[in-house]
Amino acid sequence: MYNIAVCDDEKKDRENLEMQIRKYLAGKDEKYLIKAYESGEQLLADDITHDIVFLDIIMNEKDGIQVGAELKKRSLNVMIIYTTNLNEKITVALNQIHSFGYLVKPVEEKDLFQIMSDAMNHIKCNINVNANSEVFISECNTPIKFPVMDIFYFEYRNRRVKIVSQKGTHICKDKINNIAQKMKPYGFAMSHQSFVVNLYYVDKISNQMLIMKNGDKVYLAQKRASALRKQLMQIAKESINRGGSKR
Repeated sequence: MYNIAVCDDEKKDRENLEMQIRKYLAGKDEKYLIKAYESGEQLLADDITHDIVFLDIIMNEKDGIQVGAELKKRSLNVMIIYTTNLNEKITVALNQIHSFGYLVKPVEEKDLFQIMSDAMNHIKCNINVNANSEVFISECNTPIKFPVMDIFYFEYRNRRVKIVSQKGTHICKDKINNIAQKMKPYGFAMSHQSFVVNLYYVDKISNQMLIMKNGDKVYLAQKRASALRKQLMQIAKESINRGGSKR
């Protein structure tokens, strides 16, 4: 399901954009939830993690650039699409926030449809990264072959490694460093001496914890935080380069 936010303090612009998004999605076989917000503060107060956020740059109190920066702190995967009629603000928004793209007001339907198509393809592309790759874990009681993108993370505890995946959990005997080396080519990294995480499934960072897309909280060691943030940002940049749009 796609969680989509529209944030604009101008009611007319907000309603027009939401209407166009609904029109685009009406012919798609996709589940979605659209929520509209009349201020950046209202958006930030919501606990929902959005996939796509349409964000006005010029708003009262916190502007779109400030709100976008806060959203990126919470989730590097959020795709921010700015809406504005001030060209001089666009460069700042794109460079500082690494937004997915922008739309110039008044938003034309063809431009909205194109950037929605790009954004949804981008999300599907990320989901499909390593989708066909498999890894063989022979140290389990029964050797198991895992699709890489089924695995959320590995946890080392009591001389055992717990594999947390979309299909449940499995226990095997191995060293966490061995797991880290084996999984590194697939976009995994050590967040802590006891954890190896799938960077594609990190939803956000909160108080020295990684919040995974399955809702689990994983420790993030302070000495590893900087390097891991850079890795997450690199993944986000590569994703934007594969599908970024400007209208």
